[in-house]
Amino acid sequence: METSGKMKIQTNSEHSHQCKNNKCKGNKRLIIGILFVGIGSVLIANNFGLIPQNVKHILLSWQMLLISIGGLNLIFGGKKTSAIILLSIGTFFMLPKIFDIPVETRKLFWPSIFVIIGLVMIFVKNRKSKSISYGKGEHVLDIVSVFGGGSQKITSDDFKGGSVVTVFGGSEIDLTGASLQEDEITIDLVSLFGGTTIIVPAEWDVKIDMVSILGGFKDNRNKIVTDIPGVKRKVLHITGASVFGGGELKSY
Repeated sequence: METSGKMKIQTNSEHSHQCKNNKCKGNKRLIIGILFVGIGSVLIANNFGLIPQNVKHILLSWQMLLISIGGLNLIFGGKKTSAIILLSIGTFFMLPKIFDIPVETRKLFWPSIFVIIGLVMIFVKNRKSKSISYGKGEHVLDIVSVFGGGSQKITSDDFKGGSVVTVFGGSEIDLTGASLQEDEITIDLVSLFGGTTIIVPAEWDVKIDMVSILGGFKDNRNKIVTDIPGVKRKVLHITGASVFGGGELKSY
């Protein structure tokens, strides 16, 4: 619909349709394309009996799916944190299928979760574990919430993005008071049994490129401003992974 001025406001569904044709989705389409080609090829080979029985249970498994998604994201997507998490989960639960480990897989579940949490803590650099308010001097968001969470208000006049990790917790990040000097910034978001809510200004262009395994990140913005005369829209790119977790994007 149109406002009384020249500012154009687009509904969430119209905006989502517009984003589908954007070039920034190229890597995501490539990853999904390769994944579907691989799955189809394996299924064809299986139907013609070309896969040995001792290999079939490895290739046709959810563990291999996670390993494939993680590997493709590491190679083509550039999302190292989320890729490492997916690779870690898939590899950990794949080991009992390959090696004769005298422990039932279900007994490895919770220990493996703690191993994965440890890996996240190791690979996420310069983390901050407490909820704080990011002022004008804090331009990079860097938060890890484990078994907890909180709200963050960002008022930086040169916000540059950053990373957010939630494990068995939750975070709310309010970016309505932040300003972008760069044309595009990225927030890498990782959720393990947790969730993150990001609140953005209505005039920002937000592109979501998340890998979701039994979870998801929803775009629940009520209002999206798509055209301001003489002003180039700033772009927030949300990347990462959601495993048994999720989150949402909001604007007011």
